[in-house]
Amino acid sequence: MDPLKQQGYTTESDKKVAVAVRDWNAMKLAVWRSKHAWDIVAREAQALVDRAAHMEGCPAKDEKETATCLPDCPDRELRLSALVILGASRQFAPVQATRIADAPFVSPSRERYSEVIAELGACQAQLAAIAQTTPLPEPPPIQSIEEKTS
Repeated sequence: MDPLKQQGYTTESDKKVAVAVRDWNAMKLAVWRSKHAWDIVAREAQALVDRAAHMEGCPAKDEKETATCLPDCPDRELRLSALVILGASRQFAPVQATRIADAPFVSPSRERYSEVIAELGACQAQLAAIAQTTPLPEPPPIQSIEEKTS
């Protein structure tokens, strides 16, 4: 029997890829930072929703997130913007991300540092070559107010 099918692979794109532990830990740390940042955004957006001023009889005074504000509420636009931010923070935050606090620190080797610096230098040289061969587009002419209105 095919070993790929035994392992559960059905197509070529289902193959696993080896990732260095250093890179894997960096990815986990980046996800944790993202989760931490989204939690801060959600907390501050919730504070804005809670602080929003309402008119007397506004249904959003009691139901902070689900009810709609009256059109004359003074902080209606601020509340709606905060609700959009709150929804985005809940939607895009990672579900679970734990900090790898006890992971041992591994300083980069000289070879790894040299490899990264060489790659950055090559990218800079490639960007400079592209910038020299690609002409920049001409900016549009500036029109005066009289030309725009006539």
